[in-house]
Amino acid sequence: MMSLRAALASTAGLLLLAGCGQSATAPATPAAKPDLTVTFDGQRHKCIVALSREAQGNTVACSDVVSFVKEELRLPGGSTYAVRDIAPIDDATVSQVRAGLDGAGYRFAGG
Repeated sequence: MMSLRAALASTAGLLLLAGCGQSATAPATPAAKPDLTVTFDGQRHKCIVALSREAQGNTVACSDVVSFVKEELRLPGGSTYAVRDIAPIDDATVSQVRAGLDGAGYRFAGG
């Protein structure tokens, strides 16, 4: 009887440990180059969206960044993005774009 309890306890312990692995939605590593960069241009009130393999990005309204990334660039969910600015812009715009990208399944890599 004691060996049955020990076997059940061991199995339960192993099952609990199996759930402790790395999550599938782990944050991006800071050393990795992001798949996408969103540059906020506060002077023109626009965003410049560029894939990492592009030398030059596309200028879009900041409110259209998420739809542009999904529909025009067709960047798959789980891809990483970075943000930067070239002229001061309000924090609400940056937060709104980041929340939209996060909600669409993209991962923040820094900026």
